[in-house]
Amino acid sequence: MKTIVYIFLLAVLTTASCAPEHKPGAEAPAAQDAGREAEINERTFRVEGMTCDHCEMSIAKGVGELNGVMSIEANHEDSTAHVAWDASKTGEKEIIAAIEKRGYKVILPQ
Repeated sequence: MKTIVYIFLLAVLTTASCAPEHKPGAEAPAAQDAGREAEINERTFRVEGMTCDHCEMSIAKGVGELNGVMSIEANHEDSTAHVAWDASKTGEKEIIAAIEKRGYKVILPQ
């Protein structure tokens, strides 16, 4: 009986890191700089290595922490991360670096 309980607990703890807490999509307030309109860029990045909701949340957290990112939605099912950002505050290179820092690979078009 103890063995069954231990196996059950191990299974619960192992899957907890991939359990969906919420769908990612970090929202930041609209970027305005001293009355100046923000230059909003949007792009869908192809991301290799996402396998679960936890991966989506990790990418959303990392990219969402960048100054100027207005929204981020990662999707492991189609291996994408859609990002909207204020180009005067951050750029594609910083976004790609934030994704890759989390252990994923951004596939750029040839």
